[in-house]
Amino acid sequence: MNKLLLTVLFISTFNFANAQPKGKAKGKTTKKDSVAAAPVYVAPPSDEEIERNLAIESLTINPKTDLAAWKKNDSLRKVYKARRLSFYVRSKYPPKDLKDGKIQLCYNLIYKDTNIKFCVNDSLCKDPEVAKVLFEKVIGDTNYVLVYIDAFSKSKSNQLCNAGHETKLTLARWNIKTGRAIWKQKSINSCLKTITNMTKTPILEWNKSEPLIVSFHRGTSFIDLKFDPAAPQLGLQSANDAEKKE
Repeated sequence: MNKLLLTVLFISTFNFANAQPKGKAKGKTTKKDSVAAAPVYVAPPSDEEIERNLAIESLTINPKTDLAAWKKNDSLRKVYKARRLSFYVRSKYPPKDLKDGKIQLCYNLIYKDTNIKFCVNDSLCKDPEVAKVLFEKVIGDTNYVLVYIDAFSKSKSNQLCNAGHETKLTLARWNIKTGRAIWKQKSINSCLKTITNMTKTPILEWNKSEPLIVSFHRGTSFIDLKFDPAAPQLGLQSANDAEKKE
């Protein structure tokens, strides 16, 4: 009886030991499909960054021992400073390999030896043919700048609007001490948004001695927009805005 019991126990232990996995399982290992990392877009340096780097580099150049390098650096600094201190409003297109990139409308405003940039997503008012500062006045630390922008409608989906215009007014309240600004934009004509400018006197002929009144039609509404050069801090005013506040 004891021999039989020992035999059964030995056979059970042997079978259990053989059933345990030894080392790593043999056979082909399945590799996970590798996922390609999305390309990381690195924006090129701005004119301000290049100018700043050139200024730092100039401190390391001795004009007495390396006059050619100093002249080259000085010439480049003047070029980038001139570019930085040039007013413009232009479109900025995303890189072709950047997915879901947005077209932006970028402003560069100037005051004496400084500038401020502002970009906003805008795929309608592209590559404006006209960009002009209509008004500029400094009160305290704030520079009030009113900009007029006009572009031919450039739409691939709506060919009927290609003869139309995309026009807007932009007012910047630029604190020249802190380097910050508050921007307000108003579309006053847009074929793609069905906004029609109905201003009697051409806006570019405004004499700046009296309030600028801009009239336009949007949807079922007729809107009068007012800008008072004597009180630029009031901004771009309209009766519609006043009604919303009430």
